[in-house]
Amino acid sequence: MAKKNISKALTSGSLKQRLILYFEDKARSIYGIDPILTEAEVISISDSFKKPNEIKLFNKWLNLSKTVAYAITNLQGSLFEVKMNCSDLRGYILTWNAIEHSELLANSILHEIKDPQKRIEIAKKGSNEIDLLFSKTTIDKEGYLDLKIEYKKENLKDKKEPEVIDKMCLASLMAKVKKATETSIIKFISWEKAILDYMEEEGFNIETYKTIINDLSNSIQRPLIGWEKYLSDTKTFSIFKESKRLDNLKSKYAVTPVIKELEVDVEIYNYFKTEFLKNGGE
Repeated sequence: MAKKNISKALTSGSLKQRLILYFEDKARSIYGIDPILTEAEVISISDSFKKPNEIKLFNKWLNLSKTVAYAITNLQGSLFEVKMNCSDLRGYILTWNAIEHSELLANSILHEIKDPQKRIEIAKKGSNEIDLLFSKTTIDKEGYLDLKIEYKKENLKDKKEPEVIDKMCLASLMAKVKKATETSIIKFISWEKAILDYMEEEGFNIETYKTIINDLSNSIQRPLIGWEKYLSDTKTFSIFKESKRLDNLKSKYAVTPVIKELEVDVEIYNYFKTEFLKNGGE
């Protein structure tokens, strides 16, 4: 706000204008943003609320400011949970990438052995009881390594039990963390909408709070990993070259959440808005 407009609001501004000016400055101080008022102006505008209705509305906005600021602190905590889940999923993706490169490296060496039987013998000897993280090493009929990230559970107590995918295989772990990531994102966007709707309903139009919320939201929208190959919201395998053969494998590698497809959970939204915001952040 221009200094001229601030001076005008201080001397002859409406009640709403003075409230917005005071609480915009207060919000900026909370987040370490340069103030729009001097200390003298803060005192002056604070002293301008003299009538009973003005004091009543000022106190209401003071409570609104505390509630919204506290709600944003909780939203920041929710964002941290999202980032932790994203970090876990990213770690598993990097592990998968390392497994595939290890397989490629080993098989490029095995390829130099022209006798298939000799190749099988060497592959078995070299891979004996060696499994990379969350994978299982197998050897195909031509003597090449196949490092599987999805495999059946072994040593079932009851041999009559149906075979199931091992919960500790990399594919299972990635699916579990992807689900956890989606759940945490849904909670975040539900809380975010609850806060913005609450501010709108209360007429608490403080842009600084909205900007902070928007910045938090934008950090979720960034790609989880920099490789097109693993991003679920793209159709191509690589941004550098077109390949129908590789693009046909895209569904296998699409393991990241598609954020634009996730929707607000009404139950989470209502609980946060009713039990937290409307109860003053208690």
